[in-house]
Amino acid sequence: MDKLSPVVLESFGLSSKGIKKEKGHYLCNSVDGPVKVHITSQTPEAIRKQHSLKEYLAESFPHTDRFRLTKDRQPFIMIGRETYVATPYPMPQAETSLDNDENVLEAVHALARLHLASCKMPKIGLPMSPPLPEIYTRKLNGLVQESKQARRGQRMSDFDVAFIKHIPRATDTIKDALARLEKTNYSLAYNQAISQNSLCHNALKEENLPVVNGTTYIINFTQATFDLQLSDLGALIRRYAQRSSKGIPASSLMAAYDSVNPLPEFAKDIIYPQLTFPWSFTKLATQYYSKKRNWTPNGLINSMEAVLTEWDSYERYIKDIL
Repeated sequence: MDKLSPVVLESFGLSSKGIKKEKGHYLCNSVDGPVKVHITSQTPEAIRKQHSLKEYLAESFPHTDRFRLTKDRQPFIMIGRETYVATPYPMPQAETSLDNDENVLEAVHALARLHLASCKMPKIGLPMSPPLPEIYTRKLNGLVQESKQARRGQRMSDFDVAFIKHIPRATDTIKDALARLEKTNYSLAYNQAISQNSLCHNALKEENLPVVNGTTYIINFTQATFDLQLSDLGALIRRYAQRSSKGIPASSLMAAYDSVNPLPEFAKDIIYPQLTFPWSFTKLATQYYSKKRNWTPNGLINSMEAVLTEWDSYERYIKDIL
């Protein structure tokens, strides 16, 4: 994307003056304010579904990146094999910092408002997330296979050694999470959420939580699904819990959400197994053992060491919600 096509500018009604090229996108000017334009790998069908989603949310949750429509009233334009989308870019804007407790609380409140706004959402073709026991069982089986793979090598890398040493803890943790979920009404709650088209964002990263004039936005719904919304809250708490500085107790984050969108009585019984699941450990193992390597990337070794170092403090932090 070296140069933005005049056809794209004209289609979205954008000025050719003052265009700024930034990493992965262009910032353009319009009579309505700054607009971000970028190429997307999303299919036209997927973009239309996200457009329907954002338009449904707009009345109750306007703080998102609604698509700017073309002159043909489409949320995208295709030029050759490339698909362009445009979204407003309100200024001034900064990413949420999960190291900033005030930012974190605002993000939790914004998530609660988003979930409230998505109530009674019509069927717009979003996929359904698989239930957690299915995901956990698949991950557990993956760890068992990766453990066999690690032991087959004639020479074990530092990653192999660390992985084999700590895999019993990881598998025991997953089995405990499965047992805890079995004792809850998770299946009933999940099925009800699916039947009610309950929206989950699934990508609550700092870059998708920009702060604009003191208001936290939630943008980028490319990974949105229908699922139990506790999954979103659990994911956001987990991201915060993985930081070295955690000034807000996990129970207080749940209380902050509850103050905007009341949680069911069984919320902690479902969120706690979500938090205990060793996502970082399993993710790193998959990244490492999914490829045949004769060397170990330093980044993976360093990441695994960081996960293992913080595991105890992480578990102490999440127990606060019990």
